[in-house]
Amino acid sequence: MKHKDEIIDYFDGLQSMKLVVANKLYYEKFHKMSEGAFFKALERLVNQGFLIRVAKGLYIKSTEQLDKVQMEQAVLDYFFGEDNDNGMYTGYRLYMKYAITDADDGKIELYSNAVNKDSINIGRIHIRRVSIELSYDKTKILEALEIFQNYSRIKDLNKHHFARYARNFALSYKDDIATYVIDNVKYKKNTIAFMKKVLDMYKIDNTLGQYLSYASKYNIPTVMKLAVN
Repeated sequence: MKHKDEIIDYFDGLQSMKLVVANKLYYEKFHKMSEGAFFKALERLVNQGFLIRVAKGLYIKSTEQLDKVQMEQAVLDYFFGEDNDNGMYTGYRLYMKYAITDADDGKIELYSNAVNKDSINIGRIHIRRVSIELSYDKTKILEALEIFQNYSRIKDLNKHHFARYARNFALSYKDDIATYVIDNVKYKKNTIAFMKKVLDMYKIDNTLGQYLSYASKYNIPTVMKLAVN
């Protein structure tokens, strides 16, 4: 079977609306043919209306024209993974998830384990590679670090909703997961100090002091404490 027929067979068996990263596909399945011939074959499939090119090296299998929302959803599905275990929102999509604000800056930002470079931009979607394998517990810590680090820059921040989020985070906190994340993903000491303040406020045991200097003064926002039911 010719290589071009193998490529056609591959896409015939692929579910519609699936996003394909061309470089990854080439090295996994079609490295026996030249890279140039492989990409030319993909462009022919685009011209024939079998694939849609959404960005350099990224294609979606679809024989129908897709609108912006459909293309964005296909991209997000890929970088989040089938079970939503490969990605997590950052930025305003994250803040809105916890109702910390209802403002929207129009961007879609996320961390993903499925990106093969430090960051990529696809339209208004900005994807950053995260240096640890994501899981439910690690994601919760990363979300908190992102929120605490950007607290003072969040537009129209609802302080009561933030206080509710901070309480719920503290009550479900896992110190071993937090230290692992902080050891492997860079965050400012002020951010770690803010997280520690929230944990201490709810009398949650933690070892975050190991990352801080008691001789330093950290600029930490004032946060209201909510009752623990």
